[in-house]
Amino acid sequence: MTKGLFSLFSVACLALLTGCLDFEQQTLTYRYDAKTDTLRIFQSYQGIFGEDLKDGLSPDEIEQLDSVLSGQRTFFFANWIFEYNRDQLREMIGKLKQPDAQQELKMEPAALARAEILLKLLLDNVRVENGSCYLDKQGKLCGVQRVTIKQCTKIITAANPLIRDYLKAEAVKGETSAENRSLFLKSAERQWEYIQIEGNQLRLHWPVLRQDYEKQFGTNSEDIKQIEEFKRCGGKIGFANDEITVRAGEPTNKTTSITLSVSKKPYVANALEAVKKRTSIQRQFDAEDAAREFVTLPSDDEKQPGR
Repeated sequence: MTKGLFSLFSVACLALLTGCLDFEQQTLTYRYDAKTDTLRIFQSYQGIFGEDLKDGLSPDEIEQLDSVLSGQRTFFFANWIFEYNRDQLREMIGKLKQPDAQQELKMEPAALARAEILLKLLLDNVRVENGSCYLDKQGKLCGVQRVTIKQCTKIITAANPLIRDYLKAEAVKGETSAENRSLFLKSAERQWEYIQIEGNQLRLHWPVLRQDYEKQFGTNSEDIKQIEEFKRCGGKIGFANDEITVRAGEPTNKTTSITLSVSKKPYVANALEAVKKRTSIQRQFDAEDAAREFVTLPSDDEKQPGR
């Protein structure tokens, strides 16, 4: 849930990237189809703007906008959790094959091989499609994306050993405390499945000390607003035996929808002109209806919605 926890998860998946474009809030609607082992996610970004300038977008933000519109790139609550960037995954695969990869990344050959398997699975089975850009009732710029993840259980099965590799690597770092070193090694030795999916419930387990849990998830957490929003959407966060468990959705849910605040800065209408030059902006669009239409498709062979 918080930057500290999910940044670790993102590194384990080798898909973290900080962005410049921002948005006021995001709604993520998903449905897991066990028969086809397919997870469909509808991303709705509300109040899209650039955080660098008041008038227009900076060169870095323009570059990011172009990469989103032309490539397969999607954000999971901005950089608060992580980002899927297809081009970056390709670059990372190339980096893993370099002779100095083991020393630079401080990963054993077996761990490098597991990382490459996971990255290739993500490249082969994740598809990101840009949908409509539109203005909401307040005239704020919004946009949607459709994400399809095939072979979900195979990806999860590949990710869990890599997370254990990550914990082992963290344990031997000089800056890691003795308490965390013991915790990480104990967790990795348990062969625990850190990511799990059951019906429409996604679960994440992570080793964490009590004091760190209280700091990240307690009443004084800097992310308390998002934590409370997550819980109002049916999310659950628990702590037991030096481990946090985050649950999204319920196994019996037909679909799950999570809406969280993202930016701590106020919306500025500085991205409209740049987006208008690159794609059309609709005046009316029903994102909730489009989300239901996409995630409830009975089969990937069905014609994809055009919005």
